[in-house]
Amino acid sequence: MRATERLAQQLPGATRDVPTDVDAPAVAEIQARATPCPQCGGELVIENDRADSTPRGVLRELEMRCRLCGARRSLWFRVRPRAPS
Repeated sequence: MRATERLAQQLPGATRDVPTDVDAPAVAEIQARATPCPQCGGELVIENDRADSTPRGVLRELEMRCRLCGARRSLWFRVRPRAPS
């Protein structure tokens, strides 16, 4: 499991420093729910959500828990600011 967890921490969105870019907050939730648990492949559910504004957009952390094995993880997303129309 340690090797699996190490690999999972290298994926986009696994850390605050390498968030996944999205266009809207709802997209972050959809992507998070579609991400399987790297430990067992089970469904991740959102338990907590927080966001911070940054000059490059809103940085959003979704704290997740696997329904099957109970593993916890955070997925990070940056909601890019919309271009003026």
